[in-house]
Amino acid sequence: MSSEVVNSRDFILNKIKSSKPNLVKLPDVPLYSYPGDLIEGFIKNVTSFDAVVQKFDTREQALAWLNANIDKDSKCVFSSIPQYYGNITLTDLTDPHDAHRVDICISEGLFGVAETGSIWVTNNSLLLAATALFSTDLYLLLDKKKIVDGLHQAYQKVDFSKESYGSFYTGPSATADIEAVHITGAQGEISLTVLLYSD
Repeated sequence: MSSEVVNSRDFILNKIKSSKPNLVKLPDVPLYSYPGDLIEGFIKNVTSFDAVVQKFDTREQALAWLNANIDKDSKCVFSSIPQYYGNITLTDLTDPHDAHRVDICISEGLFGVAETGSIWVTNNSLLLAATALFSTDLYLLLDKKKIVDGLHQAYQKVDFSKESYGSFYTGPSATADIEAVHITGAQGEISLTVLLYSD
């Protein structure tokens, strides 16, 4: 009986191998440019998804804005940016489930996408991905010069071999599935604030 099973398996696999089509060259996919100014296009698209954009001339101004506007007295603040300190650190979050304690997460966007208004973050930029997923308010710094045209250019910059987690953030979590009612903060953060600066 076992030999019949093996023979049947081999028969099927051989049939599949012999029926494979000839390999053809994949088509070249053109890299379309974003029609218009990248920064203004990015701002238009990310704000259409309920995000807020703060514009600064320098990174130092963006950091100063954080110092003036983030409430560390009554909120649990996690920051993965060396130049800005929260009041909770990775040593306080040895169990990723503890990230539910985080009210505000501050991190660096690795690059932005004008076409969709998206910002790419990874486990390396966040230090702990759960802090962005569980926080109520997410703040992402983004260098204006790191905004690319579209998703084709974006995926050329992504190296999945070096990251265990990566995600494009395009505004706060939201849904409109139930009776077409738009609800912000359905599965994650209620607000996303992008701090655009020039390096």
